[in-house]
Amino acid sequence: MSRSAYRCLLPASALLLALACGGGDRVSGDRAATVNQVMTISPAVATLAPGQTLQFTATIPWGGSASWSVVPATGGTFSPTGLFTASTTQGSYRIVAMWNNDVRYSATAQATILPPPPPTTSKPDVVSASGSQQGSASGAVQNASVVGEPVSARTAADASATSQVRHGYDPLIK
Repeated sequence: MSRSAYRCLLPASALLLALACGGGDRVSGDRAATVNQVMTISPAVATLAPGQTLQFTATIPWGGSASWSVVPATGGTFSPTGLFTASTTQGSYRIVAMWNNDVRYSATAQATILPPPPPTTSKPDVVSASGSQQGSASGAVQNASVVGEPVSARTAADASATSQVRHGYDPLIK
């Protein structure tokens, strides 16, 4: 082989060697100055009453959808779209969304289920003040179009002997 052939062969073999070893960009994994994309759930923290529903949303930068679960499973149930229904078991639970395209990607949120409210008690001397009419403890209609809080079942008469029960004060009893 002549010298001119070696001169051409040397740069060509260096190029082939560089290409065979991967050449060019030798950085692997995350690149410097590139923001990592993160999957998130919103709301990140939630407090629910027993039986209450709440829509959770997964933000997936790569597109696609998520599978939903609650840990432990006694915390409630999920619909495929992320609608959570709280159980009646109070406590703190972890909400998990896993990307359907790759289970290595997930996000978590926190849900607290409050204790159930105490049972209501009925008092015969208190009437309900909501709806189109208000009844008394005796069952008689006392007045109409009342909306608001419970009102004591007391009656009072004004000068014309008309019964008066109003929100905001206790009527005088004669």
